[in-house]
Order: sequence, then C-alpha cells, then structure tokens
Amino acid sequence: MQKRLLALLISQLVAVSLFCAGFFPQKKVLKSEAQFIEEPALQNEAKPVFNKLVLVVIDALRSDFLFEKSNSKFSFLHSLLNEGSAWGFTAYSNPPTVTLPRLKGITTGSTPNFLDAILNVAEDDSSSNLNDQDSWVRQFFSHGKKLRFFGDDTWLKLFPKEYFDEYDGTNSFFVSDFEQVDHNVTRHLPKQLNNQQEWDALILHYLGLDHIGHKGGPNSQFMPAKQEEMDEILKQIYENVDDETLICVMGDHGMNDVGNHGGSSAGETSAALALISKKLRRYAPPAEQIGVQLPVQNADGEVDYQYLTRIQQVDIVPTLAALFNFPIPKNSVGILIQETLQLLDPKLAKIKLLENLKQLDSISNGHEVIQDEANIDQLYDLMKDIQSDLTRSATNYNYDLMGMGLALLVITTIITVLVGSNRMEFGHPFFFTMIVSLLIGLSSFGSSFVEEEHQIWWWISTGATLASSVYLVDEKYTHFVILVCLRIIRAWNNSGQKHFNENTVFDILKRNPTEQWYLNFFAIVICGLKGSSGDIVTFMCSFVLTALCLVYKVTWALVNRETVPHWLYEVAYKSCSIMMGDTTDVFDKSLIPLAQLFFRCFAGCVAVAVVACKMGGNKNSHAISTFITLLLIFQSQSPNIPLFFVFDVLKSSLNKIVSKRYNSDAYMISAVSLILQYFTFFHFGGTNSIATVDLSNAYNGVSENYNIYAVGFMMCVSNFAPSIYWSTFTWNLLYKTNKKWHNFFQSKLTFLMFNCISGCCLMFACVALRFHLFIWSVFSPKLCYYATWNIFMNLVIGWILEIPLALTT
Repeated sequence: MQKRLLALLISQLVAVSLFCAGFFPQKKVLKSEAQFIEEPALQNEAKPVFNKLVLVVIDALRSDFLFEKSNSKFSFLHSLLNEGSAWGFTAYSNPPTVTLPRLKGITTGSTPNFLDAILNVAEDDSSSNLNDQDSWVRQFFSHGKKLRFFGDDTWLKLFPKEYFDEYDGTNSFFVSDFEQVDHNVTRHLPKQLNNQQEWDALILHYLGLDHIGHKGGPNSQFMPAKQEEMDEILKQIYENVDDETLICVMGDHGMNDVGNHGGSSAGETSAALALISKKLRRYAPPAEQIGVQLPVQNADGEVDYQYLTRIQQVDIVPTLAALFNFPIPKNSVGILIQETLQLLDPKLAKIKLLENLKQLDSISNGHEVIQDEANIDQLYDLMKDIQSDLTRSATNYNYDLMGMGLALLVITTIITVLVGSNRMEFGHPFFFTMIVSLLIGLSSFGSSFVEEEHQIWWWISTGATLASSVYLVDEKYTHFVILVCLRIIRAWNNSGQKHFNENTVFDILKRNPTEQWYLNFFAIVICGLKGSSGDIVTFMCSFVLTALCLVYKVTWALVNRETVPHWLYEVAYKSCSIMMGDTTDVFDKSLIPLAQLFFRCFAGCVAVAVVACKMGGNKNSHAISTFITLLLIFQSQSPNIPLFFVFDVLKSSLNKIVSKRYNSDAYMISAVSLILQYFTFFHFGGTNSIATVDLSNAYNGVSENYNIYAVGFMMCVSNFAPSIYWSTFTWNLLYKTNKKWHNFFQSKLTFLMFNCISGCCLMFACVALRFHLFIWSVFSPKLCYYATWNIFMNLVIGWILEIPLALTT
C-alpha cells in the first residue's frame, strides 16, 4: 500500500501542476513598438500638450482616500480639484488587484494575466518583465526622453534598467515598514525638482499607504498621517513645476475592508486617479466635477467608491500617448479619456481618436467600418464595445496541458477511490469521505458556493457532531462541548466574501484591547505550558518559548501603537531593555531581534524534543506539538490568539471520543482532522480570495535584506496556522503505537481521496466556466488555493515535515 499511495500522491501533484500550467499560461502579446496609424506625417509633426510628466503612484490609493470627506486628508489636492487645476477620476482596476499586473496595465494598457498575481511575490522572477512589450515607458525611452524612477522595485523587474537615467528601488513586500520605505523615495525629490532640465519623466511609487492597509486596515490610526504626508509631497511637486508639466497621481489598486487586496470587491477595484497641471485651469473640468465641492460627503454614510468620472484604469495609457504625442502601445485596450480631448487641437483630437479606434480594432482582429462623418460620441461607443470584448477574451488557454492534467487526475481519482473502498471496506469512514469530497467538489460549479465555502464546512462539522451524538448517546456532554467550541470559532471572524459583520469576536476584541490582552496572556500561557510539568527540559523549553512569544506579541502591538495593559507594558519594556539597552525607541529596535531569537529557540527546542523522544520513547512527543502551537500563535494576529485555547478545549473533547469510543481508527481520525483543517481555516479569516492573504506576520524577524522563500514559507504558516494545528491533532492519536507507518499511510489515504475527488470537480468547473464572468475573480483564486492546499498543507506539512517530527520520534 505504501508504494502505491506514494505513487498516487505524485501522480495527483503532477496532474494539478499540468492543469495549472495550462490554465494560467503566459498571455500572447504583440511585440515591437507601435507606429502612428492615422495620418502619421501630421502626428509626427504635432507638438505635445505637455513637455514633462510626473507620475506619482500611491500604492493602494482607494478612491475614497482621495475624494471622500471622512476618509481623505489630501487637503491641498482638494483645493486644486475645486479650483480646476486638477481633474479627478475613479479608475476601475481589473482583478487580480495586486501590484504587478496593475503596473502592467497602467504602462502597456493590456488586460491582466492572473499568473502575474502569483509572480507578484517572486522577487527574483524575470518571466513577467516587459522587455519585448510596448509601453509608454518604452515609447518615452525610444523617443529620446530621459526617465527617472524612485520607489517600488517592481518597476525594475518589469522594465530594463537602461530605460531609466537614474533609479532607486525600494522593496515592496517588507510590509512592516511604512515610514522608511517612503522616505527612501522622497529623499530624491529635492534634487530632481532642482534639476528638472535633466529629465522628461519622473516616476515615484510610494508603498507606505499600502503597508499600513496590510497591517491595520483602511481605518488604521496611521492612515491620516500618511495621507497628509502624500498630500504634502504633491504640494511640493506642484509648486516647483511649470505649466508644461503634467502630474498624474493614482493608485494601482484599492483595498478591501480589512486592508488587503487581490480580489474583485468594489473597494479593491476602485482606485483614485487625478490629473494635475496649472494648465488645466484654462479648460472646463469633467462634467461630474462641475459644481462639486471636494471632498464629498457620502449620503447616509454609505460608501460605493464611485466618485466623479468613472474610467478604466488602462485608459491612462492612450491618454498619455495623446498628450505627449507618441503612438499608443500595441497591446493597449484603453480608451482616450474623453475630457482630455479639449486640450488638443480639434483636428488633431479627431485624428487621435481615430488612431485609438484603429489600434483597438487591430488587436481585436476586427474589421470595423469607420465612417468619416461619425461623431465623437459614436466613436466612443464603438471603442467601448471593442474594449469590452477584448477584456472578456483576454486569455489564451493551453488546452493540451489542461487536458493532460485533467485526464491524469481522473485516472488517479478512480484508482484512489478503488484503493479506498478496498482498504476502508466500504465502512462509515469511506462513505463519509466520499460524501464530504463530493459536496465540496460539486459546490465548485457555483460561484456563490465558492465564495461562501465556509458555510458548507460549518454544516459538515456540526452535522457530523450531531450524528456522532446520536450514535454515542452517553457522550452527550462531550458533544455539547464540541458544538459550543464550533459555534465560538464560527463567530470569531468574518468568513466568506459576500457578507461583512462588524461585531465579530475579532472586531470586539480589537475595540477592547485590555480584555483582548488578558485573553491573549491566558491563551499563550495555557497553550504553551500545558502538559510540560513532568519533564524539566520540556518545561524549560516551553517556558522560554512562551515568554518570548508573549513579549514579542506585546512589543509588536506597542510598535503599532496599540493599547496593552500597563503590567504587560512593563514586562515587555524590561525584556526589551535587557536585549537592546534603555533607549527611547527600545520597542522598535527590539522587534526584529526578538523574533529572530524566538525562531532560533524554537528550532533548538524542537531539536531537543526530537532527540529526547529518540532516547526516551514517546513521553516527550507531545512537546513538539506544543512548540508548534506556540509558533502558530506567534504567526497569528493578536485578536485570533484566544482561538488556540478554544482549539485546545475542542481537541481534548475530540481525543476523548475518538480514542475511547472509536478505537483510534486512523480513517476516522484523519476525517476529523480534514474537516477541522478546512473549517478553522475559513473561520480564522481565510477565504478563497487572494484579497484575504495576510502578510502582516510573514515578515516577523525579517530585515530589509530577506529571503523570499523563507518569507513565503512564513506567509503560508501564518495563513494556514489553524489548519497546521489540526494536522498535528492526529500525531498523538496515531503514532503512539508500534504501527506508526501503517497508521500514517492509512490517514493519508483519506486526504488523497478528498483532494482527488474535489480536485476533479474543480478542474471540470474551471474548464466548463472558463469564459464565465467570474472566472478570474472567483474560480481562478479557488484553483490557486487548491494547489496551495495540495503543495503546502498536503505535501510539505503532511508528508515532508510530519515524517521526521512525528513518525521518527
């Protein structure tokens, strides 16, 4: 069985890899530079409207951050908007709303490739660059213009460095920093403004506002000050440039209600954009801006993120092409912003509009008949139709790879089910696993079911508990405790993507930090020291890790200006003072060394526990689970820490039932672990959307020079913390006998059956719905999560780490 199961696992992972490679291919693009199509001689001789461009990208600048009264502190920019020196827009950014595909969109005008959302975190990846693609950056360079860039180094991944006369990149994923990362951009500004004759385009990309969102959400106490800082920078630029300079300030995407992005919610796709120039006062502002006093006050406090004129974010590309008189990049699906036509000579404006239409028609492989007498509104209607078609049909699937992957997974699934039916002897565990797998698999065909998958796991977990209580009548109290724990877990966080509750336990604890920290202290101490009193070495290891975990989480809260009880403040202050000395910024200086010390101690304690188990049998094996629990607490958000105590209570009740009443059946134990891994993942704040990927703890202990693979691993630990906890649930139940390897392979059969059956359904859904409206916002992220569950949770945690930590001890 062992060799067969291993072969099936490899086959399943290969099948998933093949399908994903075909489903997320690199998009085919037109290469080389564009040339003028409509009356090229006249266009080549025309003078540009502006001579210089200053592009200020404020990462995650949501529309309400610029235009809405209660959320915006851009007072100087508001004054420019009100006097007509600035024109404001809400720019729709196509999902996935992460930086890499959005920068591609605002420079090439092309539609996003979902693969870029994954490549967005690969710092050393070069497959996503734009060396061979046309863009306004390339057009500036090829026309002899001098560009200078300072900010998010994603730009330096996208474009050859020789495009920039001068540059300095800042790291975009070190989210713990939102001050120095922007100071490193602003420090270049005085020199550039004093030497404007040396450049034609200045690109500044600020990351601090996005980092604040990731750490504290859109309503973070740091947000107003950061907006004021950005506003002051815009004022400095505006007051030092002349009428012939266009300032474009924009967000690459927005953010959702918890400060993350990547999905398709209104907050994530509604980015702010403003065109600023002293020259604009001579012209009429957009119709939606006339008579509007900014910032606006939303009626009844409702926010829909739609302000002033609505455009597509990619529309900035042909607009810059028209204003600076260069050809529209070949792959652009953008439309010239209509309000800017008045800045052009009427004859040239019509030519630019026809140029835009013919360029769109060329990449759509269409043959639109363009009437010379067509008016501007008719041309815009035609271009919007083409743009809509191009946006919908932006993907080139590799059907060969998809077919190979799906066929291989179908074969693997059939064999796995046959093996399962034979090994489980058509018993309750077999039918239970099949039912759960089919429920989750068939739900993949409905977008709402994918978005609200947590509901399915809630009913599965409570239904299984109630069924067990009927079967084991004399264990009603234990089942009652289990149901109470499940209900508490469900109430803790917002789960799913359709509904948002402001009164979850998580939010209540954030509003009541004193009570939160009493619960945190209790949970850390109980989870860290539970069961460690019988062995002095185990107790010392547990005590050190518990103390370091507590001090670090308190220090992290203080650095982020959160309130903690005074006695905990004193504990953290004295601990940090011992490490760094009695300095004024002792907490800031201690944060990274504290985390690094914790990780070193964690590695040492695990090594000690493994050696002790080898020498003394299984008596110390539970210590490894305790140390892992402390690591998971360390990598979790503070309001979620008390959940680990609830997990411990739930685990104790389940241990009692499974070990005493179900005879520690390996298939039953693995089924319980499977359900709770998914149930707690969703109710810990996870969803099937990239927008809920939590980066706030991925950089614990990381300095500016970091290893992206280590950060990626810690990001997975942070986001799958509850699932990892419940994967260790099986260890003390399955591996305390001499049949360790036999039980191990039995338990993995359950997970393999689930992954194969649910994966088959998901892949069929992705094929059948590949042209669905929600394919990139719902089904593609679900497929990414499925692949991550298989690689990280199933392979890395369930095989690679479980074997040395659980089976060999």
